[in-house]
Amino acid sequence: MFTRTRTEPVPEVGAGAPEFNLPSAQGGQLRLSMRTVRGPVVVAFYRPGDEEDVEYFKALAAKEEEINLASGSVVAIGVAEPIQARNFARASGLKSYVLYDYARVTSRQWGLLERDKKQGDYARPAVFIVGPDHNVAHAWVGERPAPEEILAKISEITGLPKPPEEPEEAEKETTEGDEKPKKMSAEERERIKAQRRAAREAGQSVKSPQAKDETTSGEAPKKMSKEERERIKAERRAAREAGKSVKSGASGSATEAPAEAPPEASEDKPQKMSKEERERIKAERRAAREAGKSLKKPQAQPEAGTENQEEEEAPKKEG
Repeated sequence: MFTRTRTEPVPEVGAGAPEFNLPSAQGGQLRLSMRTVRGPVVVAFYRPGDEEDVEYFKALAAKEEEINLASGSVVAIGVAEPIQARNFARASGLKSYVLYDYARVTSRQWGLLERDKKQGDYARPAVFIVGPDHNVAHAWVGERPAPEEILAKISEITGLPKPPEEPEEAEKETTEGDEKPKKMSAEERERIKAQRRAAREAGQSVKSPQAKDETTSGEAPKKMSKEERERIKAERRAAREAGKSVKSGASGSATEAPAEAPPEASEDKPQKMSKEERERIKAERRAAREAGKSLKKPQAQPEAGTENQEEEEAPKKEG
């Protein structure tokens, strides 16, 4: 024996929303409390096969993505069989949950179950917005609000999505704020490119993009020209031929030093002997060896003491 379940009154705004757990045309089950913890839920009741309902839910599907961005979700409930629910989901284009209340329990709990001789059991057109606290925040029974109004109500609850900033305010923050640099214009970029190109042609460094007055300042060393390099090479070659040191590659001012070193330097460091001087010393050493003299200390010229000794020995031999 079957007993008729009494239809509950329609939940009022501020009252707790009746819980439900219904199968979805997209597959699986959906419990209302599982969605309210994530944000507001739009609970809209539909009649399967009704063209007016199909058109309304098409318009609601067009706003579905914006509702999701506002941290809301859409749930459609209808007194329907599984095949009817799938056909309605396909016709309306809803991507969210299209549930079917084939047992009529949820429609009675929400106070919307109606019976017609031709259509049979169905749920009256109604839309509810259930807040995150699981209470009814807004309710429309016997009529349906525009999808734009539903989106506005959800945005009031969540504060999402944030309205875009006014162009004047955004420009004001960019110009007044010191933290974010102002974006360069196309003309400014072209001017800097031209300055870098001119700096490269002049042989200057272009590592740091500077303005024209900065790139021409005396901080960066100027690159030597080809003639300057050739002149320094010639000076170094002349220095090597003159017997000077060329380890330190200096500029022209350093290579133009006087040929003779100062007196202090000449006393500390002997000058390099010429080829004729070396040949003369070799001849003297050879003569000394033939005369039986010591060669431990080669001397370029005989000392004065040696000449006096030879003069003293000569008279003795004569006497």
